[in-house]
Formats: sequence, structure tokens, C-alpha cells
Amino acid sequence: MSKVVYIIPGFKEKVSLKGYQQAIKFFKLRNFKVIPIKISWKYKIMSDYVDEFFCQLSHNKSDDVYLFGFSFGAMIAFISAVKIKPKMLFLCSLSPYFKEDLKSLKKSWRNSVGKKRLEDLKNFSFQKLAKDITCKTFLIAGEKEPKELHKRVNDAHKKIKNSELFIVDGAKHEISQKEYIDKLYEVVSKT
Repeated sequence: MSKVVYIIPGFKEKVSLKGYQQAIKFFKLRNFKVIPIKISWKYKIMSDYVDEFFCQLSHNKSDDVYLFGFSFGAMIAFISAVKIKPKMLFLCSLSPYFKEDLKSLKKSWRNSVGKKRLEDLKNFSFQKLAKDITCKTFLIAGEKEPKELHKRVNDAHKKIKNSELFIVDGAKHEISQKEYIDKLYEVVSKT
């Protein structure tokens, strides 16, 4: 039996970014088998991203599985957790794009995601999914991230029974920011 962690990047990002590379290093120091996930972001919707992630699963039944995601990657991890039943979830800067969030999204945010993605996101109810999340869940968010994201993360902390919330002082929506990386080290060290 081994510990396997899947690293899922944020929207339009790749795991080659510094923040993900640091997270990979932290997990490897703790004897994890690390599997970086590649998502084809262009012209796709959340349902496609989740399917693409499932196509890259490569752990054994006996392995302890951990899911790590940032932003849209955190949404993919959260949505997938219901089926995968991981030992632990790391939701970094969880995006506020669940069904319940869409009504209060800024117009500029809706426009940047696009109509097709928005329509698909209506299929993902945070409340419904949260009821089936029983594993230890670490929620991490930068202090300087938008209030919509903080609302989503605080709600997640209330609704996910076995969760811990970490607010990163001075951090924006940027996994490669020094403060964010330092907090990741601290949280991964708890595994």
C-alpha cells in the first residue's frame, strides 16, 4: 500500500508552475507517489475536466489516495472526491463556480468563463456534493482573494464536517506566491 496524491492545476494552468512544483516536492518528502494531472482547458467544460481527470487515475485499490487542487483544480478534486473517496482533500482557493454561486457572480467573471461553461456548472451543486465528503479536508485561501471565493471557502468549512480552514496572510489568488507556498508546506506536513 502506498500514498498517492493527484495534483490538479487551476484554470489554464499547468503543474510546471513553481507553486505546483513546490507542492510536488513537499509531498515527495513525505513519501507520496505524486501524479501531476494535465487538463486541456480550451473549449472544454467542467464535466470534461472531471472526465479528463478520471482518465488519468492510476492508483491501486489498496493505495491511500489524496487529491490536491487549486482554484478550478480544487473544484475538480471536490467533485471527483464523491466517487474516489480519498483519504484526504487539499482544496486550495476553491473556485466559487458551483450552482449556488452562479447567481452572485460578477458579470466580468461570468464573461471570462463563457456561456457553455456556465451552463455546465449549473450541474454541480456544492450542497449536494458536500454531504458525501467525509474525508479530512484542508481548505486554503489567500487573505487577499476576492470576497466571493472567501464566501465559498467559509461555506465549505461549515458544510464539510472534517475540515480545517487556513487563510494565508498577504496571499492573492496565486499558488506560486511565497506566502502560499509556505502555507502549503505547513499543511502538507500534517499528512
